[in-house]
Amino acid sequence: MQSTNPNDILTTLHLIRAGLASGLLSKEEVIDWADKIVVKDEQPDIFFIDLAMSSSKSTNDIIHYINDLLNFDNPAVQARPLVGLLFKQFNNGQINLEQAVSKLFRLKFEAVFNEREEGYIYSLENDYDCAKHGIYGSLQIVQQDLEKFLSFYKDYSIDNYEDWANLDKVVDSKLEEEYQLRLQDIKEETKRWWKFW
Repeated sequence: MQSTNPNDILTTLHLIRAGLASGLLSKEEVIDWADKIVVKDEQPDIFFIDLAMSSSKSTNDIIHYINDLLNFDNPAVQARPLVGLLFKQFNNGQINLEQAVSKLFRLKFEAVFNEREEGYIYSLENDYDCAKHGIYGSLQIVQQDLEKFLSFYKDYSIDNYEDWANLDKVVDSKLEEEYQLRLQDIKEETKRWWKFW
């Protein structure tokens, strides 16, 4: 049986590092992942053995350990598989609205989103903040918007790398459609405002 070479799964390791740094993955989940590799491989790589035995280390220590292997060569880590993970956590009730908005916003600093996605994330974060403080909007509407956005990514996972290109086309199409709907809403709102005056 062939052993897993960490250098052969750098994309996965970058995603795991970004997931840890943004709070989407816990150190326990990462240790469990490494432990499964150690158990499965006939001669596991020392990297996975050390990672599997990291329960006494802090999350930051584990991030640094992964960074050392990556030689902090920081490629553009695609955020979409991690948003797929966030969708599952939120949809399963593992995290609440505030936690989901916070993790999504933090993920923006760890992985790459396109311009439409960034705009959507800033809008969600702003709408949540305003609704929470009673400035405008409601948490119910924010939750609906968040659920809609996250559902675009529901089919992504860290493991289905070979499907990402096809999933990207679907998500890009949904984002464009949503952008056009929002533009239309803004135009309608502007027309109503002008008629009022």
